[in-house]
Amino acid sequence: MTLNFNKKNIITYMPYILVFLGAAIYISLTFNNNVWLDEAFTASLVRTDMPGVLKRSMNDTLPPLYNIILKISTDLFGYTIPVMKITSTLPMILTLLLGAIVVRKRFGSLTSCLFIISLIVMPNMLFYGVEIRMYSLGFLFSTASGIYVYEVIKEPSLKNRILFILFSVAAGYSHHFAFVTVGFVYFFLLLYCFSEQLKYSKDHQREAHPLIIIDFIKCLAATFILYFPCLVVTLKQFKSVSGYFSMPEITPSVFIKYCRYPYTVGFTPLSILLLLTIVGLFINLVLKKGKTVREYFTLYCFIIYYGVLLFGTCVSKIMTANIFVDRYLFFSLGTLWLFFAIEASSLKKPYLYAVILLQIFTGIVSYDQAFKSEYTKGADEMISWLHENTKEGDILYTLEDYEELAYCLTFYENRLTNAETLDEAVKAAQNSDIWVAVLDGYAKEPDSSHPRGNAGYAAYVKEIEDKGYSLIPKGDFAFDRYHLKIYLLNK
Repeated sequence: MTLNFNKKNIITYMPYILVFLGAAIYISLTFNNNVWLDEAFTASLVRTDMPGVLKRSMNDTLPPLYNIILKISTDLFGYTIPVMKITSTLPMILTLLLGAIVVRKRFGSLTSCLFIISLIVMPNMLFYGVEIRMYSLGFLFSTASGIYVYEVIKEPSLKNRILFILFSVAAGYSHHFAFVTVGFVYFFLLLYCFSEQLKYSKDHQREAHPLIIIDFIKCLAATFILYFPCLVVTLKQFKSVSGYFSMPEITPSVFIKYCRYPYTVGFTPLSILLLLTIVGLFINLVLKKGKTVREYFTLYCFIIYYGVLLFGTCVSKIMTANIFVDRYLFFSLGTLWLFFAIEASSLKKPYLYAVILLQIFTGIVSYDQAFKSEYTKGADEMISWLHENTKEGDILYTLEDYEELAYCLTFYENRLTNAETLDEAVKAAQNSDIWVAVLDGYAKEPDSSHPRGNAGYAAYVKEIEDKGYSLIPKGDFAFDRYHLKIYLLNK
């Protein structure tokens, strides 16, 4: 059998080749033991049986779907960090497949390729695509919802409607702001159905207008019914948000930072070029005359990101605690890069080649940053040290601004039990050792606004000494983004 590798075949198979390449790139970032606070929290949450995972998820502030999937994954393949990170890459790989299958059939191979490349190389993709959190899962479903709303419009079959609803509901079971992204997708469907309703009221030809307001209501009702169990849990969770959960305040400067968040490559010239490219594509689309539904959909794909940003900002101003942060915008990046791919594919060849080169250079920088972040040295050495020097019943007492070490070290070595205060540590230790971990850069000055009531590093050391204890240095360690010192508390 002879394979004919002509130009047509290459174009046809290129999206699938890119999916394979993208999968390899994502998976290449998973073979390490580096985790940060949020990852350690999620990984620790599933270190129990399934009823325990469900109970802990109900006490968290986020939906349970990712935790359930992670629990199943670790039960099947082992409770290891690479297994957990690979679990997070699977939704990203499935999103790439959506680009190769659905986007290709609807918008063509070139758009499909540009979209797939964007999901691999653009800022934040590789970072959140391997994180042991629900970001990749929410990204899959919110992006699928955005892709399938156009499928419903172009081909309103029962299959497409069901898939659209299921993807949308699954986004809600993944993350609240994935569901906010879906909410803006539904708003586009509402606008389309309203437009079709006006046309139908004039010609009364139902077959010519298969989507009108009643169809939107049915879709919305089905979504609400399926999401309702998660909504009940969410409302209960939100009652406890103000008690312990707060993000940095969204000031004007922070808002501007969030506006350029999707284009921040980490290398200023590339960031500027990417921003200017997006602005150019947006202006070109806005200025087009006689826009079709396709063009309005493409324009709306861009708008969704900024709609979610405005929504998050407004909600945070209304609530007693800010529940919005830049990483929650990740779920709306899929439709943003779909806008980019659709518009860029219509460019003349010189400009198209320039866009592809921009993607390649962005990808080089993005992968370099992601690789350095994931493969930061120190985690393996620290894990070995903890295993060799600690034992069941030992107590961990941390001096840090938040709870990074408290979560991460007890995740790495689950024989350690964290104590919030020195008195609690001494009482719990009995005849066991007390290990004191101090995060480098820990505030040396008093900070009464700190959630743990931080009186300053010096004050904590004085408390230790006043109670007749001393700190015996045991070593300097590093993992992920943290550097720390570990001491043995000695009487």
